[in-house]
Amino acid sequence: MIRNAHVIGMGRLGRHLADRLDALGVVTTRWNRSPQPGAHHLTNWKADDVDAVFLAVSDDALGGIADTVAPQLSDSTWLVHHAGSVPKSILGERKRNAVLWPPMTFQSTAAPDWQTMPMAVDAADASFQTWARTLAPSAFEVTDLQRQHLHLGAVLLGNLTAAWIGTVEDHLRNMGLTPELLTPLVEASVSKALEGNALDTVTGPAARNDRDTLTAQQSLLADADPDVADLHQRLTQRILTHHGHDPLPPLQAAPRRD
Repeated sequence: MIRNAHVIGMGRLGRHLADRLDALGVVTTRWNRSPQPGAHHLTNWKADDVDAVFLAVSDDALGGIADTVAPQLSDSTWLVHHAGSVPKSILGERKRNAVLWPPMTFQSTAAPDWQTMPMAVDAADASFQTWARTLAPSAFEVTDLQRQHLHLGAVLLGNLTAAWIGTVEDHLRNMGLTPELLTPLVEASVSKALEGNALDTVTGPAARNDRDTLTAQQSLLADADPDVADLHQRLTQRILTHHGHDPLPPLQAAPRRD
């Protein structure tokens, strides 16, 4: 279906996508907004008669580049973006617009496993959905709204999980402790949670409703790091509620040290 294509944007996703298209036998031309070896500069853009144009650029740049590219495309050319949270409508009113978004983080050098990578597809034409499974066999169909919520979930489970781990690591280091001591626990907990029904897998004082322990830990955090204490209480409330326990009382602000 797609025999030749342009890929605009040579960041991590764009480079890996272009490599994948090459491997599938698609004649691929690479473009970038700034000079980069092996890519044409976008100021010299020419649409040519291609089957698809893939926009692998930042969310903020998508609208402007789509406005520049779309008018030069024939009705038979697919215009595709790869942003998780940007509506397909940003590409304009063309019939052959689509979104391919992989809920995956890409490394600079290591090639992703396209055979197992999930790929969210939003396209009205069934033929494009079929082709997407050639690109990534685990491709699945979503609506605009579903994709935006999936992207939000990716942020919550990916970025914010990493941020939470980093926050706890900083707290432990401030107490003179080595965070790596908890690596086996974190790996085991995350692995078990990903098996399904994550809240059911939680152990510890909140699941057991050990109020004295929870109160003592709140006091420790309120004194050492009020921001972490607030996050601790909010997440602890979710565990308590899930297991049918009463919520904790409101967190008391730590006294000021003048």
